Amino acid sequence: MEKDIKALADAIYADKVRRARGLTIGERIDTSIELFEGALGLMKDGIRAQFPGQDEAQVESLLRNRLRRLKQVGDHGISQKLAS
Repeated sequence: MEKDIKALADAIYADKVRRARGLTIGERIDTSIELFEGALGLMKDGIRAQFPGQDEAQVESLLRNRLRRLKQVGDHGISQKLAS
């Protein structure tokens, strides 16, 4: 069963890579924007769940603070990749 799951996951990944390689630069940019906007939406949903009384301006402010912190972590090499 575990072998079947790994084989399926590998096949899905290979298919995603094949499709990504076939995209034009414009399609890659559009896809990147869609993924980023989706991630922002999930982050906002998380903030709303954590702070249910916040209005939209406060949610946006908290989101910007979190994005700023993530950039600082990336800029300063604070995070480390996990060993596989």
